[in-house]
Amino acid sequence: MRRTIKIVSWNVNSARARLPNLSELIEQQQPDVLCLQEVKSAARTFPFDHFNGLDYEVALHGEHSYNGVAILSPSPPEDVDRGLDGQARVIAATCQGTRVVNVYVPNGGSIDSDKHAYKLRWLDKLPEFLDEQRAAYGEFVLVGDFNVAPKLIDAAHPEVWEGTVAFDPKARAKLEALVQRYKLVDLHRKYAQGPGVFTWWDYRGDGFPRNDGLRIDFAFATPGIAALCTNAWVDVKERNSHRPSDHAPLLIGLLKNASGHPAT
Repeated sequence: MRRTIKIVSWNVNSARARLPNLSELIEQQQPDVLCLQEVKSAARTFPFDHFNGLDYEVALHGEHSYNGVAILSPSPPEDVDRGLDGQARVIAATCQGTRVVNVYVPNGGSIDSDKHAYKLRWLDKLPEFLDEQRAAYGEFVLVGDFNVAPKLIDAAHPEVWEGTVAFDPKARAKLEALVQRYKLVDLHRKYAQGPGVFTWWDYRGDGFPRNDGLRIDFAFATPGIAALCTNAWVDVKERNSHRPSDHAPLLIGLLKNASGHPAT
């Protein structure tokens, strides 16, 4: 029996477009929990049968052509919660005994746009959802595409991104406040503390071949679960696959405790 639980988080930029990539990832990594962002599909068009054929159950919070988040697991995700507003951007479920929250934070468009104002309001509302999760389940893992690069080290060329929504000081401050509020641990940074580690590369301008990327996808955990983390890494080779997403999958391993599950 595996001594660890593997969680994968990935902005797929359309689940249907990325089905071959997802099938390969599942075959190679055999995740216990697979969290997807930007699935761009409502329930009537989501490929449930495809994943059921791979022995994965799906909890979906989707909408047609935009946004959308999903949690997949070989055993059915339990106690599923969906939020925050009319857009499909947050889903939470208990999988393998672990509470997992999966988010797709708004991109924000440009700094002076209504979309960016919505992004900031959305980040203000996220603690309402997380407070409910903490009250009900205690410890949790928080994964997803946050569309914020918190520090200069999280960009290959930070000077290019200054003044954009990815580097906006207000959005950064709200993300940092979230981290402090729940004492979250950035699991990826436990194992990759230096520069040059990214999760997103623009399709334009040969961003990936030049490693001109941003680190905007994260796996956070409350302290009890973070203490059981055995590894965290980015599957960079996926970004170089056939018809890739512009994001690469982020993977974490959690040591099982005596009960067979991470702490909750």
